[in-house]
Amino acid sequence: MIGAGPAGISCACELSTLGYAVDVYEAKERPSGLAVHGTAPYKITNEEVLAEIDYLKNQFGFSIAYNTPIATEQQIRDLEARYDAIFLGVGIGPTASLHLKGEDLDNVIGAVEFVESLRMNKHRHLVPRTVVVLGGGNTAMDAASESARMGAEQVYLAYRRSKEEMGAYPFEYDLAIGAGVKSLFNAAPKEILGTDKATGVRFVKTTLENGKLVEAPGSEFVLECDLVIRATGQAKMASLLQLIEGLALDAFKRIVVNQTTYQTGNPKYFAGGDAVNGGAEVVNGAFEGKQAASGIHQYLTQNSGTP
Repeated sequence: MIGAGPAGISCACELSTLGYAVDVYEAKERPSGLAVHGTAPYKITNEEVLAEIDYLKNQFGFSIAYNTPIATEQQIRDLEARYDAIFLGVGIGPTASLHLKGEDLDNVIGAVEFVESLRMNKHRHLVPRTVVVLGGGNTAMDAASESARMGAEQVYLAYRRSKEEMGAYPFEYDLAIGAGVKSLFNAAPKEILGTDKATGVRFVKTTLENGKLVEAPGSEFVLECDLVIRATGQAKMASLLQLIEGLALDAFKRIVVNQTTYQTGNPKYFAGGDAVNGGAEVVNGAFEGKQAASGIHQYLTQNSGTP
């Protein structure tokens, strides 16, 4: 297993039950992917998640090698020589760039990285007075909610489209608003302002015309702030996946798999979780890991000639 997130752990448990020796390689120092590193702390504690992982390891007997990123072609070749099958549960990577001027200023951070810093070091993490969160997905709601809950006086959630077009679940938005977050819709960021540190964001108002998002002329405005959080989706793990021969990616750089067996274009590789579905729930990753384990079992028994 490459990745100790929900998909990788689920696959490891299922294969261990079937009698296989399973090793999990995890780039970070802790397991469980976004369940530990990327879920807002007010929803679940690390202690709960880590206790479950310890239980599963003891119950099923698989091993996890932490701080062991798989990132080079040589590492891939070594794994291929050592193992009969490989599962890719690598997730979808860090926050994607907006390609805006000022994005590299201090006090500009990705939402995934912001939430991870809270999970790892919450009690020593301070938020400034005014925070702007860019985005309209569930991670944006988490970042905005946590900022408000941790004492920011003003938290603005800015999304370039309408409220109805947000990707976030309605209840996640309601939680953010209930925590004191203010929302700005049809506001597209044009530039992050500041010299060394971010001091504000320049926006332009948008409208929807014939199904296309259009900037309204003369509608630019500036929202001053002390912290900008980019909740703009996550970059895919294309640099790693491109090292694997025969692995097909779709237009969104998601791994293409057989929807029954979760086998990839390279028959030795199987995949599941966010790297396949583009970013869903923990239960989706766990289900796909379980399905992939069945596919791996079928593949290995067919190739070994053992019934």
